[in-house]
Amino acid sequence: MRADILKFVAVRIVIIVAIVAGLEFAFRHGAWEWMAKRESNAGQTIAMKRALEALGPGKLDFVTFGDSRTVYGLDHERIAAAAKAKGLTHASVAIPGMHWMSMEMLVRWLRERAPQLKGAVIATTISDFKFLGNGTYELNMVAPFSRAWDADWMSRHVPLDHTNLSTYGSWSALFLYREDIQDLVRYPARRIRDAGALLAKAPAGSTLFSRQKVATDICQVPLTSVAACAATPPVQPFAGTVMQCRQWQRETRMDFRETAKFPHLTEVARVRETQFRELPYAKPLVVLLMPMPEIWRRDAMPLGAEAWARTLLQSLQDKGLIELHDFTDFFGGGNGPECAAFWDLYHQNTIGQDKLTDVVLPILEQRLYVRKSGSPSVPTPK
Repeated sequence: MRADILKFVAVRIVIIVAIVAGLEFAFRHGAWEWMAKRESNAGQTIAMKRALEALGPGKLDFVTFGDSRTVYGLDHERIAAAAKAKGLTHASVAIPGMHWMSMEMLVRWLRERAPQLKGAVIATTISDFKFLGNGTYELNMVAPFSRAWDADWMSRHVPLDHTNLSTYGSWSALFLYREDIQDLVRYPARRIRDAGALLAKAPAGSTLFSRQKVATDICQVPLTSVAACAATPPVQPFAGTVMQCRQWQRETRMDFRETAKFPHLTEVARVRETQFRELPYAKPLVVLLMPMPEIWRRDAMPLGAEAWARTLLQSLQDKGLIELHDFTDFFGGGNGPECAAFWDLYHQNTIGQDKLTDVVLPILEQRLYVRKSGSPSVPTPK
């Protein structure tokens, strides 16, 4: 009888393990994509992937990488039109939340499907060089573009923390999608309805060339200090800005001025240089530092972080890997007032978008769209 019980238990354990292994394999290879929550980080990445597939990656000549600051900060419709006038296709593949790990996975995906790409624009900010990773949420952005599950690469950016289940996503797709699965269990009808609508109508390629318009600004919020901003009543349309200032008030600023106390910065510099060097696009790459409100740089970023980032970027430019165009303080002078160019502390409004695009577009036309013997001319940075 005891042998029968052991056999019964063993068989069921094997069945359970086989089911879990099968689900893990299926989730790693995209089985969940059609059911992912559209508003989630994974959902937005899947939408970008579907848009690229609908357009046909082989039609692309140039792409712009970036996060939501890039989505709202540039008029991608105008940029696409300028490229089209030269017989070229320039698409924005910026995704809200994109950081270096998710950009790397999208680069790998495009390398397989769009090897003809002539070049790329990387739009980032002076604050994006503080750490190797940007949080566990980025694992959900990586998964849809990760054909070969690169656990080592993901765990380098999101180290495994046994007290935080979110970090297990670098090693298991089931852990990565667990919150999304829980949401499906709570609201199955809504999720199935949304998934059906997406399957019925594939995203248009124009998603890659669209312009985001927001007319509001934050000039009613005092931006002279975090304290003044945080003391403002959090009413719409600038409640998010006030809440951001209140969050900053609660946080303790780090001090990067003594870099020896932050050994991770050495790893950041090494990995970033390797990434830029190995990008499969013509060098130097056009790198745009997107505008940032002064209050953020002055009162919220780690002390010395801006100087650290500029040193790293200058080194990359000196090595001929990037051509840097710095618009960090673009709205601090004659292009201001700064508050009139943003609809929150992250994102530019339509006015800010227009002003920045006016100066970025000639750079792209000169650096990317000028043909020589059928190829774009990309001069060495001055």
